[in-house]
This record gives sequence, C-alpha cells and structure tokens, in this order.
Amino acid sequence: MKINLKRGSSEISKGEMFILLTEEETKKIRSSPKHPHQKEFASRITNGQFSGEEEQRATLHLRDLRLHTFGLGKEKELSKETLRKTASLIADYCLCLRIPDINILLNIPKISPKDSAEAILDGILLGSYRFDKYKEKDEKIVKLKSVTFHTTSKEKNIEESLRNSEITCNAANYVRDLQTENADVATPLYLEKHAREIAKKYRLKIKVLDEKELKKIGAGLILAVAKGSRYPPRMIILEYNGNPKSKDKTAIVGKGITFDSGGLNIKPTGHMETMKEDMSGSAVCLGTIKAAAELKLKSNLIAVLSSAENAIGSASYKPGDVVTSLSGKTVEIGNTDAEGRLVLADALTYIEKNLKPARIIDIATLTGAVIIALGDYTAGMCGTDKETMKKLFRSGESTYERVWELPLHKEYISEVKSDIADMNNINYSRKAGAIMGAAFLSKFVENTPWVHIDIAGTSWLDNGPRYYYQKGATGYGVRLLIDFLKNN
Repeated sequence: MKINLKRGSSEISKGEMFILLTEEETKKIRSSPKHPHQKEFASRITNGQFSGEEEQRATLHLRDLRLHTFGLGKEKELSKETLRKTASLIADYCLCLRIPDINILLNIPKISPKDSAEAILDGILLGSYRFDKYKEKDEKIVKLKSVTFHTTSKEKNIEESLRNSEITCNAANYVRDLQTENADVATPLYLEKHAREIAKKYRLKIKVLDEKELKKIGAGLILAVAKGSRYPPRMIILEYNGNPKSKDKTAIVGKGITFDSGGLNIKPTGHMETMKEDMSGSAVCLGTIKAAAELKLKSNLIAVLSSAENAIGSASYKPGDVVTSLSGKTVEIGNTDAEGRLVLADALTYIEKNLKPARIIDIATLTGAVIIALGDYTAGMCGTDKETMKKLFRSGESTYERVWELPLHKEYISEVKSDIADMNNINYSRKAGAIMGAAFLSKFVENTPWVHIDIAGTSWLDNGPRYYYQKGATGYGVRLLIDFLKNN
C-alpha cells in the first residue's frame, strides 16, 4: 500500500475523500459551514442521517468526488483508539466497495495531526488485513492500493509517524500470516527460514541451535517436547544492535509451539482446532525485531525463538517422566499439555547464561487460565522487573495492546513442586493457572530482571471480527513491544 502526505489545501475535486467528525464538529458545520463541501453537506445530509455519533457514516456525491463522513462521537471521549477503530471501519467499507485509493482529511480536534495520522493509519493497515492465500482467485480481496493524508498543519514529524505506523503494522500483519499458516508449513524449520531471511535483509547476527546442538548443551526440556514430532526443534537467536555504544540489551523470547496436540494428554475437540497459532510468541519476536531493524531504533534487541511441535508419536514424552533441563534442574512432567513453559524454560536459561541481557521479556500463548481471568481484551503479565512492567503497561495503554499485572507472590512459586523431582510442570490444583505458569518460568531466571506476558487470549479471536481485527490471528504484541523499545 502506498502512503502519501499532502500539506496545504485540503480541498480535492475528485476521487474518494474521508472526513472524520465529532458530534461537536458536525454541529459547527451545520450552524456555520465555511467551505463549499461543508455547505453541501449541511444542506443535503440531515441531522437524522448523520450527527457525528460514533460509528455513524454518510456519503455525499459531489460530481466527481464522493465525500464520506464517519462519526467519532463526543470530543471528551475521543482518543487514538477511537481513531483506530473508526479507520478500521473505513478500511472495511473500502474493501466492501472495492475502493482502491482514498484520501483522508487530518483535522481531528484535541489530537495532533502527528498522532492522528499514526492512529488512523494503524486502523487502516490492521483493519484491511485479510488472509486469503488459500481462496480461489475470484474470492480474493481487492486490497487498498493507496492512502493519501491531507493536512494544513505545519506540525513536524507527521511523515515519521506515518512511517512508524506502516512498518509496525506491516510487521504485525506479517505475524498474522505466520499465525494463520498451516501447521505443516509453519514448522520450526519454517521459522528458522524466516529468521535467516530477516537476518540477511537487515544484517542481523543469527545463531540457530539445532537438535544436535540442543542435545549437546543439555536442553532436555525442549527436546522432550519435540520427541513425538517428525519436525526437529529449533532455538533461534537474532541480535539487533541499534545502539552499539550502549551495553543495555533487551531480550525477548517467544514460545514457538508450531502445533499443540496436547501430547499424550491430548486436547479434546473444541480446544485443538486453532493450535497452529501456539507459536504466536515466536512469531511476535520475529515481527518485533524485523520492525525494530527497519525503524532503525536506537535500542539493542535480542529475539529468541524456542520452537518445537508438540505432537503424538511412538517416542512422545510421557506424563510422569522426569526430564533434566538446561539449567540442571529436574522437572516432573505432570501434564504433556503444559509444554510451552518447558520450551521457554530452556530458552530463559540459555539467554541468562550466554547472552547477558539487562532484562528479559517472554511472550507466550501459555495458559487457557489467562483467558478465564482477562478474556481476549488484555494479556496477563507477571514478573520480577517492576519498572519494565510499569513501562509495558504504559505502552499497552498507548497502543491498546493492553497488559495487566497479576501477582507473583512467593507462595505461588513455592507450589511449583514435585514429589520426585525439583519441580513439576503443573501445580497440583487448578487454582491460579496463569500465575502458576509464570511461577514455573521464574525458576529458570536466576538474576536477570524478567517479565512474562501471557497472550493466550489476545493472540487469536475466536469470536470476531472486532474493529481492526478479523476473526483469527491478531499479531498482538508487536506494537506493544515496539512502543516499549522506542520510549525506553
């Protein structure tokens, strides 16, 4: 999609022009229209047809120009998220009517043109996403080709905001492609292929630990999870150095279970059908480092993908097995469907011992329990790094990829215990499931400040669409992490 910015006169004589109006702005236009288009709007569209209420819309035909007005609601309730949602409605409208090229007037009260442009483009890019790879040609979506923003403002950095939105949202949509792809396509080897392509394109350092190397270093947990699969596991490390003068490094690590059958504790029907997206954490790590490199952020970032398939086979690991982790700690397998924390545990140990970051953030579709607690609007967050959690919360409020801190008291951590090993991969009751997943992971981060983000609810919408998310993959996490890296 081509994205343009035109400064100066906002009047155009042909094409498709979209104007976003609050209720207050609509009343002003009706009482004292200043431009010809406003006068025609006031005379031809009645208050009952359009009053600026949120999600309201009306179209005015002006010779070679079609003027589309979309309501934003009351000014006091206006936010960047309102703009994202409204822009997603514009995207849907354009896809439905097969409109390829659009013009948008940047004239939003109480929100700067810079912030307005970024939020609106977020909604357009995320809202126009469709995965149609496997549809027949005549059913494929006619996609938007260009968006042109018009403003009379002299504010600087509007172009920068548009560029930030374009790169970040395209990275999120890239993640959505990975999440939605067939599990027999998007295997650990497929993630490795994508990681190598990103490393080559952006000149990133890459290291891949294959099954032989993982066995050599003693990464018993990730190897155990992969035993039942025909696809070998991979631990993939990408490094981006945007600030070589600084020793500060952030490590992000993603759960990369490319399909989760549940293992021998097999998932029932109704819970397995979307498990190709259980690699969402790893996909988010790929998308984030891709966007960081393209944006040339002044940050140092390590992205680690800990990837395996949790399948069923004659060699599958079994409930009751005791497995030795990379850290040397032993884990009793209480349930083979609690595999995500196993692949992450070895990755956390590897990161802390070998990469020495200032902080670690893991992101994972870890527990169904977090969905019970927070639904699919907010991700759960636990950890030992209070400062990073505060910053992630602020980034979540800004991007609307929201996170909410759950407690990680010592009492929870003490429950991660086994009668025959150092710990069990599940707690012996069903209480506090999301927190107990984090409690297990905490045992594998000895000294490094650490945050865990559980995106099991937010990564995939079963009951969609919802504004700029279609049913299915959301790419949740890329915009959150990029905002965190940009502002800290």
